[in-house]
Amino acid sequence: MAYRLIVTRPNGTQAHSSTEPLPTRHAVALSALKVLAAQNVAFGRAGLAFGRQLRDVALGETLTHAGYSFRTEQF
Repeated sequence: MAYRLIVTRPNGTQAHSSTEPLPTRHAVALSALKVLAAQNVAFGRAGLAFGRQLRDVALGETLTHAGYSFRTEQF
């Protein structure tokens, strides 16, 4: 199964949406951390824990970190 990551900024605009299918939930979590880094958001240990949560969350459920909302969907 392939996945898509959708990220929304704190102001409600879309910050990122996967254009290529992500092959695993682990790839989704890594992509989320890359988005945070690109937005100059420090994530540290809390961000790494967030990556693990995002990897394990149900499809379609939204998680928030540093004001950014992250949702994983089937591609």
